[in-house]
Amino acid sequence: MMAAPLYPGGLVEIQRSNLRALLRHLHREHGTWTKVAHLVSFRRAVVLAFCDGTNPGNMALARSIARAVGLSLDDALAGKAPPRKAPALVLVSSPRRKGGAS
Repeated sequence: MMAAPLYPGGLVEIQRSNLRALLRHLHREHGTWTKVAHLVSFRRAVVLAFCDGTNPGNMALARSIARAVGLSLDDALAGKAPPRKAPALVLVSSPRRKGGAS
């Protein structure tokens, strides 16, 4: 059983850790913390403070992170991996043959 949060609506440490991992995933995928902050609709300073542990976060931030990675809130808090995107399809032209008609 998980320890109770310190205040109503708060997050326990394992949930914070899971959410930080999802934010790092978004950062790897999108390249900048500014883009990550835009995706989760929170200021960059709030996102970075949550990542480095100076901001304990809240359920509104948790919901935004879950939505940004395509998970339900429960799955995000439980540490589920975000759904994988299908690889981009690249159309490859057929190789040209030397010689005769193709």
